Amino acid sequence: MSPATRAPAPTSSQDDLGSAGGVRGLLWLTWRQHRWTLIGTLVLAAVLVGWMTYLSIELTDLWHQCHETLCPENSPQGERLAGSSPLVLTLGALSRLVQYMPLLIGLFIGVPVLAREHEQRTLLLAWSQDVSPTRWLWTKLGLLGLFVTAVTAAVAGVSDHLAHLETQVAPVTLFDYVPFLNTGMLPVAVSICWFVIGAALGAAVRRTLPAVFGMIAGFIGLTYLVQWRYPTLMKPLSVHLEMDGPDRGPLRDNALVVKGGMVDYGADGPSGAFDATGRQLSGVELQHLCPPDNDSGRMLSCLSNLHLQQHVQYQPGSRIPEFHLIVATGYLGLAAVALAAVWWIVRRTDLSAG
Repeated sequence: MSPATRAPAPTSSQDDLGSAGGVRGLLWLTWRQHRWTLIGTLVLAAVLVGWMTYLSIELTDLWHQCHETLCPENSPQGERLAGSSPLVLTLGALSRLVQYMPLLIGLFIGVPVLAREHEQRTLLLAWSQDVSPTRWLWTKLGLLGLFVTAVTAAVAGVSDHLAHLETQVAPVTLFDYVPFLNTGMLPVAVSICWFVIGAALGAAVRRTLPAVFGMIAGFIGLTYLVQWRYPTLMKPLSVHLEMDGPDRGPLRDNALVVKGGMVDYGADGPSGAFDATGRQLSGVELQHLCPPDNDSGRMLSCLSNLHLQQHVQYQPGSRIPEFHLIVATGYLGLAAVALAAVWWIVRRTDLSAG
């Protein structure tokens, strides 16, 4: 055989090129398959960031108009921040959108990663190329995961800034559930979690629509579970505060009231009100001291004049970073379990099934 007809022996450099080509091919395939979802996510994120940035500027102006303190309720600025004003409704709507952003990411980015491949029966073609099924999985999840992390980090940064500005001009606390969930880097952790859960559900169910319903049910269930349990992730502190007193003491600075503040009139049992010596009054005693009145202002004034106190359990605002870390760790731990599950499912998937 002549040198011109002899087949060249494969070299390591050719293998490297083939391997690089496989990665480039996966990058191109990921973009082709998810390009409209990724573009739509970028557009939605850009609208959110732009809108929240505009509202941040507006809240900063209100803060300066109120002499860099809380805006009084009877002031024009306070009226814009109270009740169902357009500004309040807009802030609430954007907060809810940021809260449900992880669900949208799981539905439109996570679920189709494997569910669509199963439905279109393209796994045999995808996994018979230069890359193995596990490498295909890690590459796609890695690329889409980096995209999710970058987008949600941008939204989370602006959302955190907006929430802090709102606490400076209005009587709200960052420890309330929606602001708590939308601040720090918690939106990033939650979004990564539901992205991976979506991929795992798509791999397990192999159908997009059932996986979508499973995602929605799981998201709602876990959201309400976290909302119910997060105030007691650490033991609350206790304090006695004067009823309707001007000084709220430790309840300022973004504290979260866990229990307390309710007064029971007329009952034979404890009323929840304490006298100056720390003795809890019964409901009957409280009714004799301050008879019930249709005017709630007069009743509160009576309680305040008698210097009655109430027992309150609360979480101080200084604990917010610790609570963020605990909740984020839980979500990322759940994401790790889902990631292990999707890897196990892919390893056991029969290629001949498509």
